[in-house]
Parts: sequence; structure tokens; C-alpha cells
Amino acid sequence: LRSPQSKPKHWCSPRNSATRNHLYNPRPVNPARRHDLIALAILALLASAFFADVLAGVSNFYMRDLTRYYYPAKQILREIVQGGEFPFWNRSFGGGQPLAANPEHEVFYPLTWLVLLPSYDLGYRLLILIHIYIGLFGMYAMLRSMEIRPSAAFVGALSFGLGGLYLSYINLLPILFCAAWLPLTCLYVRRFLITPTKRAFALASLFLGLQFLVGEPTTVMQTGLLIGMYALYRGWYDARELGEGSRIASMLVRVFWIAMISVAAMMVGAVQFFSALDHVGDSARSRPFEFSLVSAWSLPWAKYAELMYPNFLGHISINRVMVYWGGGLYPGMGSPFLFNIYCGLLITSLAIASAFVRPRGGRLVLLLVILSSLLALGAHTPLLKILYDAGIATSIRYPEKFIMIAVFAMIVFATQMLDRLMDGDRELRDAVLGFVLATTLVAIVIGIAGFTPLFGKTFSKIWGVSGAGAKRMIHLAHFGWLIAAARGLILFALIWSVGRIKRPIWIVALVAFICLDVGPVVHQINPRMPRSFFVVPPALNAKFPANRNDYRIFHESDWYGQEEIAKKYFSTGDAVYWIVRNGMYPMTPAGQHIRTVLERDYDKTALLPTIDLIDSVWDVKRSGRTDWWQPFVTMSNAWYRVVYKPFDEEKKRVKGNMKRADPVQLLEVEHSPRYYFADQLVTIVDRNDFVGKLRANSYSSRVAFVYTPSFVPASGNVRGVRETANYASILVESNGRGYLVMSITPHKYWRVTIDGRPVQPRVTNIAYQGIEIPPGKHHVEMRYRNDVIVKSSFASCAGTLALLLVAILPVRRRR
Repeated sequence: LRSPQSKPKHWCSPRNSATRNHLYNPRPVNPARRHDLIALAILALLASAFFADVLAGVSNFYMRDLTRYYYPAKQILREIVQGGEFPFWNRSFGGGQPLAANPEHEVFYPLTWLVLLPSYDLGYRLLILIHIYIGLFGMYAMLRSMEIRPSAAFVGALSFGLGGLYLSYINLLPILFCAAWLPLTCLYVRRFLITPTKRAFALASLFLGLQFLVGEPTTVMQTGLLIGMYALYRGWYDARELGEGSRIASMLVRVFWIAMISVAAMMVGAVQFFSALDHVGDSARSRPFEFSLVSAWSLPWAKYAELMYPNFLGHISINRVMVYWGGGLYPGMGSPFLFNIYCGLLITSLAIASAFVRPRGGRLVLLLVILSSLLALGAHTPLLKILYDAGIATSIRYPEKFIMIAVFAMIVFATQMLDRLMDGDRELRDAVLGFVLATTLVAIVIGIAGFTPLFGKTFSKIWGVSGAGAKRMIHLAHFGWLIAAARGLILFALIWSVGRIKRPIWIVALVAFICLDVGPVVHQINPRMPRSFFVVPPALNAKFPANRNDYRIFHESDWYGQEEIAKKYFSTGDAVYWIVRNGMYPMTPAGQHIRTVLERDYDKTALLPTIDLIDSVWDVKRSGRTDWWQPFVTMSNAWYRVVYKPFDEEKKRVKGNMKRADPVQLLEVEHSPRYYFADQLVTIVDRNDFVGKLRANSYSSRVAFVYTPSFVPASGNVRGVRETANYASILVESNGRGYLVMSITPHKYWRVTIDGRPVQPRVTNIAYQGIEIPPGKHHVEMRYRNDVIVKSSFASCAGTLALLLVAILPVRRRR
């Protein structure tokens, strides 16, 4: 990898050869190795500088799913493991749901175990931050393996690891964890396709296997498309250059090896892959989503302008307030799925300018960009609807995430062009200068127009904004165009000066430009909250009774996002996320050991009985029954309904400081137990029959709806209950043929026994379980153990160990 201009240098230079041979035994120091170490050190330093506050624990990330889902969900995992159990089952959500089998929790991904550190907050922060370093270092290593010089590889790694696309994944942890290993997967896949060795095969499989262990399906799918397309490209050109015979045969051979790598990787990730497949069949994903949900967050055409102007559609966060005028491009969402796809003006300029010099590999990159765009554009092209109607794309949401292939390929290709530019390619330099000049002139013209009233009127008409908020947006947009003009002029000067000033000075100037270019984007798409945000005040915590394992809450207010009162609370500027925290919106109560039920299925992974029960709740509510909530909270062991407080009264109480507002109140309802004897059995045919009976009739609080023939149940008592994550022990006494209702979500891996004898639980109240109890005192036990996880874990361990041995064992080399 050493550049031809550099010669091996010695770390010392004694005066005579005898002294040199006798005392020093010199070994040449590879300048490229030294440059690599310097580049990696600077990458680490820059990442640490950009996220110094998070590293130090002064603040933490909070945007979107981080606050509502991932932070409390990882706490659940930690508590179960520290309690001495394997996290098969999660009792905190929806009456109980599978935990390990759900890839949203990344239970089998080794780095997830950082949350088990003595300080949960430290482990959680490190879990996120370490993937930024992995992305930076992995991309640098991959680019260097392509014989790109250190300085160019450094720029490429910086544009990827600190670029808008990759850092948009910070609030989407499964995608972040999966994408972090993409460069290293591509590195060893490429190395194996060029020079097949056992070690390259093993390392490619291991890194791809880590992505399978994370289990984020769309990122794994994109990785497969990327390496598969590269294998076809490699086979096509190798057949011509190496004389391997038929191009088709050469391509098929390489695709075969990609399939073998994928099989080996699947073996590594078998424990997550097969358990996730098994879980999908039992969850909401087994049913087709409506096309409106599948197509939500389709990439709008205008977002491509972000590749040149990072704030073309608005700002994700300015002082923790979103100022995003492009929200109308995302109907029903109001904001993008991927906060930004900007990876630097230099990268975009190099990638587009390469079309004028037609380098090798350009066609492959073009094909990847087209394929990625067709998938990411979603409903903006006919393709998604065709795939949906064919039953192929009925359970994959948010097409915008598929733009990763295009951006990744563009960064790699642009880095190769940068290396070529630094070698003095005048044709490429002129093309880059032309593109940069064109984008800069556009920014200058619009920036000048921003000083006239015409700019504001045109802006308001294009983006459909008005009122006081529009004035701020117009000002920010104008300022953004002025910044874009300045950015373009600086980059133009840098490109023009290639070869005209000393290379070290030019490289330092380029790195400084890249940092100033992507730095503001880093902070806009990843704002932070102070550490105090993640500590619930004692007053809020004290609202809930201490015996938290005995009951659940129905967070009803979380369902009313479109109601007027919700819009008021969530239009409070920088206080919005304090409203989320203070209102303990799902799933945040889990962090305080409070169990929720009848909540929204955020990730669409809830078990089907839970989905059916939630649908039944709103069917009964829409029927007009005034106490629609009563039968559901009773059968679900919910002791409290959480509803909104009047907004104006709360605002007055906190004197306008909505960060201190307590937006919800608890309405206490009947304290129904989790395990109880039914006093009435009602047979139902299906869910519609269940809803119809609740609409038309009133029942006792201990009624049980079953699909089997009913009988008159005897009375009984629950004398004691002991629960852990995967186990429940219930002591009961029945006065006859009784029926014990267990408000735990049914699933095929629950095993129930009465006095040690297995019994088959029945689905009860649509989403829970029940068993017949004979007369007398009995000991009922419930155990949850996912057999697919247990069996596939052996395959994962064996596959990982075998590949590690192949990768680590020394290779016998020829002299």
C-alpha cells in the first residue's frame, strides 16, 4: 500500500554499518503504516471531540425512539439478566411479549451487553458511541484495502462515519448497529473475491454474521444486494482481464461464493435469525400492512438536494426545536425518517463529476444508485405498489431507509476519485470545479434574492408555510443559502489549488474544510439533553404506588396524538421531550418498573392476540359505549387510566415553564388482580363476536370470554403469587370446577402445570390465558422457554467458533 514516491525509512541512522548491524538491527518503518496510525488517531480524536459531552456523561442523545423506546427497553433487558434469568419474556409491555426473539432488542448482539455495566447510563452511552468509532475505522480500513492513499481514505471515512446518513441512525439503534459492520463486511468480501483465502472467507462471514445477530432486516437485505452486485461486477471484468472463460460462468461462481458467505453468516446469526422468523409468524408482521403504512416515509425527490445543500428541507433541531419546512413532503409524518443524507459537498462533487471522465466502476455505482433510489422513493414510483400487490412488500415499512446503498457506494466511489484527483488528474479536476462552481452560483443567486421580498413570498408558496413560524424559516433558509455559497467558494479554491501548494498544507486545509462542512449537521441531527433529563423527579415517581409488580397502567393519552389538547402539549417548543418524560409516555414507564398495557405497538412486533385486543378496544369505543374502557382495564390488570390534564390550567400552574409541566393525571379504577377465578364464562366465536357482546351487554368484573363451550365456574381464591421474568407460581384453592384467568399474553412457548401435571391453557378474553382448576388446593406454575432460541444457539456457537478458529489460526506462507 506504500505510495511509489515514498521509500522505506529507518527509525534510527547510526554512523557506520558495523554499529548499525551490531547495536540496532534496524527494521524499515513503513511510512504508510505510520500514516494509517495517525489517520486513525485523528478520526478517533474528531469523533471524541464531536461527542465529548456524551462521552463525559454530561448529556445524552434523546431524539425520537431513543427516549420513548430504546432507553427503557434496554433497562428491562438489564434487569432481567441481573435477576438471574435469560430474557426470553418481557412482562413490561402489552400484558407480556417475547423479548429475545424480537430483533428490536438485539439481545444476542455482543455489544448490547454493555448495558450490563455497573452504570446503566454509561453502558447505554457507550453502546451508541462505540458504533461511531466502528463505522469510522471500518470505512477507513476498507478504503485503504482498495489501495487508496491514507489522506483520501481518511476523508472518505470521515464523510461516512460523521456524515448525515450514518448519524441519522443514532436514533434508530438496530440500523446503526447493523450498518456499522457494513464496511468491514465489504472489505473481506472484496478481498475474498479477488484472492480467495480461508481467512478472508471467515472474516467476511463473521462480520456479516454480526449483522444477522443484530437482525435488522432491511439493512441486512441492503448489504446482501451490495455484495451481490459487486460479485457480478467482479465476475464480469475478471472473465475479460484474467481469461476465465465465459463471463456468465465467472459471475455465477462469484455469486455462489457470496451465497456461501451468507450461509456461514446466517449460521453465526442463527440464534437471532431463526427466532426472529419464528416470531414474525406470531406477530403483527404476519399480517399485511395497509399500503399507506408501507409507503409512509417514502424518500421525496427533493431530498436529493440534501446531497449538495444540507439544510435544503429544513433543520431537524435548533436549540432542541425542529424547524423543518419540508415536512409537507412526508404526508402524515411531518418529518423525515432519515434526518439527513448529506455526506459533504466534496463527496457529491467528486461522485457526479466522475461521469465526465468515465472511470472504471462508474457503471456499477450508477446501477447501485438507481436500484437504491427505486426502492427508497417508495410511493413516488410505481415499483413499490407493484411489489405490494405481488405480496413481496407487505410488511416492510419506511422505504427511505433503502437509500443507504446509494450513499455508501457514492462515498466509496468519490473517495477513489479523490485519490485520482490528488494524483493530478486534470480532467477530473476541471469536472469537479465545474460542478462546484455551478452549485455555488445557484447558492449565490438565491442568497442575493434572499435580500428581496420575492424570496420570502416564493419560499412560503413552495413550502406552504405561513404565520410567525414562516418568518423564522425564511430567515434560516436565507442564511443557509449564504452559508452554501461560502462553502462552495472555499471548496472551489481548494480544488483549484491541488498541486499548486504543498500537499501536507493542502491536506490539512481539506480536513479542516470537511470538519467545518459536516460538523453543524452532526449537532443538528443529534441534539442532546442534560443528564438530569434521564432522572425522573421523585414527585413524578411518587404518583404511582410502590407495589408496582401488582398492577399495570393504561396510558390512554398516548393514543390521542391528533386531539387538540395533545397538539397543545406537543407544540411547546423545546419543552416537547420534557412533556414526553414528565408524562411518562410509553414505553418510558418501564424504566421505573411500571408495566403498561393496551399501548400502541410502536415497532409492529406485538403478538397477534395483543393486536386483536387493542383493535377490540377501539371498536367498542367507537360504538358509543360511555364506559368503553371499563371491561378492558379490568381484564388487563390495569389499576389506572392515564389521561391529559387541562392544558391551560397546567400552563398556569407552572407559570409558562412547560419543562416543569406534569401533563397527565392518574384516574384510579377497580384494582383487578392479574390472576383470578372467573365468576362467569361466556363463549365467543371470534373477535367480532367478542366486540358485539361488549357493546350490547354488561358483565361482572370477573367475566371470562372463551372460544370453548362454557360452564358455570365454581368460586375460588388465589392464595399467593410469585413472579419472575419467565416464571409464575400461583397457589390456588377452588370450591369446585373453577376457571383461573391469567392476564398474561398467550404464546406457544408457555408451559403450564397444575401440581406438576401439564395442562393446555385456553385463550381467554382474546389476549390472555385461562385453565380449569379442579376442586381443592393446587399449585399452578407457568414457565416460558423459547425452544427455537435454545436449539439455534448451538448452531450460532458452533459456527462462530469455527470461523474464529479459521480467522485466527496462522496461515502457512511460502518463502
